Amino acid sequence: AFNFHLWRGGSYKAGAIVTASHNPPQYTGIRFRRPDGTGFSKENSEVKEVYMRGDFIRRKWSELGSFHSLNTDVVVASYQGFLLEKVNVERPLKVVLDPGCGAASTVAPELFRRAGMKVYTINAQPDGTFPGRDPYPREGTIGELQRLTVAVGADMGVAYDGDADRAVFVDDRGRVLRPETAGVILAGNVLSRRRGKVVANVSCSMIVREKVEELGGEVVWERVGDVFITEAIKRHGAVFGIEASGHYYPSFLMPFDDGIYASLLMAEIISGEGRPLSQMVDELPSYPIVEKTVDCPDDKKFRVVDGVREDLERAGYTINTIDGVRVDFDDGWFIVRASNTQPLIRVTAEAKTDEKLKNLLGVALEALERNISRL
Repeated sequence: AFNFHLWRGGSYKAGAIVTASHNPPQYTGIRFRRPDGTGFSKENSEVKEVYMRGDFIRRKWSELGSFHSLNTDVVVASYQGFLLEKVNVERPLKVVLDPGCGAASTVAPELFRRAGMKVYTINAQPDGTFPGRDPYPREGTIGELQRLTVAVGADMGVAYDGDADRAVFVDDRGRVLRPETAGVILAGNVLSRRRGKVVANVSCSMIVREKVEELGGEVVWERVGDVFITEAIKRHGAVFGIEASGHYYPSFLMPFDDGIYASLLMAEIISGEGRPLSQMVDELPSYPIVEKTVDCPDDKKFRVVDGVREDLERAGYTINTIDGVRVDFDDGWFIVRASNTQPLIRVTAEAKTDEKLKNLLGVALEALERNISRL
């Protein structure tokens, strides 16, 4: 709702959100937004450098400009009204929503009910300490949602992160969908109405390229992170965006990612298809994939990844350095990249066979461990 209000609610020069997003509350910080609701990239680094140097003067709000308080109910109502105009759920569905005690706790359930759906909720009481579960929804943290989705015979379940820019889906059989699987289903619906480009981050599964191209679209690869995806969408005039972390960018409609709208669109698709979400999932390929995380201090993690790149280049691999180090093969790929938000390095590998996956993961981890040991 905040991004929507920036975009449609007035002539603002910028915005700032106090949030930890999908992270635990001790990581709470400030996310700066452009007037269209999208994030800053280069400017974020500049602000961080100024802050870390202490090269600034503290000033009172009253000396910097005008301040006025918004009526939250009015802002939320405007956002809800906009989305309800854009969604058409042809037959009543049964859904289970797990906002994780975050920002979607009251907004999402009301929206789904107003769209004509039967709604069950868990963890739907706003609480910034996130007592119900980890604010980062994923396999292993949303078991209650999986069980309830099956128990009530729901058409789908949805879990949101702390600020609801991510959505993770559970099908009618209680299975957690990989974000790329959900993204391909969403993108397929968009591409059926308007051909165009789909921006995906470099950690996305092979199925994104396979299915988007099959549907007549074109994939543009970009760095991980909402600011980079939205900038790429603008540059290429893309109609949709997908991140492997559960961010979906309905750029044909709005310039930023929105987990709540993505889940409403999924409900529209299920309703319009007239068949279970699980059936749509089973029709898509699913390749074995593994993600590992390795702790590494913020001041060293990028240097370590540079060392991995150098080692792999010397070994004769063709490297993609859009974000970290990615190596592609006909039957798989792996990536080693430093987290943008935490002191760690992520290693992701995917292949068409378990044997190939084991081989790729071994190459990536060996190179990473060798460079960490050099610190």
